[in-house]
Amino acid sequence: MPVTATPVFPQTPYSVSVSLTVQTACTTRAPTATASLAAANIIQFVPTSTNGTRIDYIKVYAASTSITSATVANLVQIWNWDATNAYLTDEIPVSAVTPSTTAAGFNTTYSFANGLYLPAANRLYISVTVTTAAATTALTATAFGALL
Repeated sequence: MPVTATPVFPQTPYSVSVSLTVQTACTTRAPTATASLAAANIIQFVPTSTNGTRIDYIKVYAASTSITSATVANLVQIWNWDATNAYLTDEIPVSAVTPSTTAAGFNTTYSFANGLYLPAANRLYISVTVTTAAATTALTATAFGALL
């Protein structure tokens, strides 16, 4: 008997942002238990949803309080949490960029070719590998996609 699949259609456009303004560096790439996330400096990014979430891309950009402060080479780490552990799934490189009042600060877009589908009970968490500071190396990350 053939199996038929029921298509899943997005219900609502979705975006969520997180500030990495004063974020202490994460020093692990290992799976991390829920109880250890805060101690590992891994913070919540995309919360759970009723039917799941599709993430199409994540934008990371400089967000310091000084318009001319440079970013530093860094990695923004994306973690998939399954209600028990968070697993490192992606790392987004951050380049050192020195902006000015006429030159843009650092920004990058990390795309998921076919979307990153999160089951209803899963969340995305985020961390950085170099500590950020509000006046100099702060970052912001925004996920764009759809609620399913």
